[in-house]
Amino acid sequence: MNVVYKKWNPDEKLEEAQAKIYTGVSGLPARPEEIKPRNIQRGEDSTRYVLTKEGAPLAYVTSWVNDENPLEGGIGYPWSFPECPSEAKEKIFDELFTHLKEDKKLKDIRTGIVLTSKIAQEQIKFFEDKGFKEHERVYRYTKDLDAGKMASKKVEGAAAKLTSRPATKDDIDLLIEVALSDQQLRGAFPDEEGFRNYFENRVLKDGHAVLLLDGDKVVAASAVLRMEPNGTFLLGDEERIMMRFTAIRPGYNYAWKRLVVEIAKEVKSAGWKDIPIRVGFGFSTEGAVASGMAEISPELDEFELFMRYKVE
Repeated sequence: MNVVYKKWNPDEKLEEAQAKIYTGVSGLPARPEEIKPRNIQRGEDSTRYVLTKEGAPLAYVTSWVNDENPLEGGIGYPWSFPECPSEAKEKIFDELFTHLKEDKKLKDIRTGIVLTSKIAQEQIKFFEDKGFKEHERVYRYTKDLDAGKMASKKVEGAAAKLTSRPATKDDIDLLIEVALSDQQLRGAFPDEEGFRNYFENRVLKDGHAVLLLDGDKVVAASAVLRMEPNGTFLLGDEERIMMRFTAIRPGYNYAWKRLVVEIAKEVKSAGWKDIPIRVGFGFSTEGAVASGMAEISPELDEFELFMRYKVE
């Protein structure tokens, strides 16, 4: 098969090809509008593609360097459709992997494998064959809350003094401000424009967003999302109500318990009180204990595997 090799170019809609390949092969969701700003930030040399002569997508691989730790970089799996020649898939990976290894600053090259991917075991073997070794695993602890009961729960202390109101299209700047203040959330998009697009075209378009305020200052925000299981953000086989994002301003950790109550009120108002609210958090760790506990604990999910290649 004659193929065409390309590097990332923001004007060719290659993010659409990338999303199509990833979703089709992994079975997990991907959004072109989220891929594009990420690829722009990573640079032209960091993502490579295999296309047919007619421009149909066959394969891609992407890489990155950690902005906060320039000694650490990463490379993804070379996602490919079955019709892609194996030598083409290997070519784009090996060229990009060599490019990273020749970067004199890098000491570690990492990769992450979402364990709900349809080909997770194939991915693990691929990276083992390339010299990568397991580093740590990511887990999610989740709990389902009764929306009706949470909506009537009494909040006390400092959280009770906060005020709540719905977020509207006039609040986009406030949502961006509180999102960027949250150390865990601020890295969700490469820049402020990514957050603006997310809030304007997704969150506020769907509605059910909530702000918490201390006086005139927004200190927390979230939004209701009714979701079917998709293998990434929601595991299992039943729909749940999700807090689609959670932004908490530093110094206001106590606002979370009030935020959950206000989200439950929004769920009840929408007529969805019979659907549990899924809340949770993630953490990473090494060792067999967490992995073993995940097998016997329904509230604990083993979600992602990180592997590492030590640059000599």
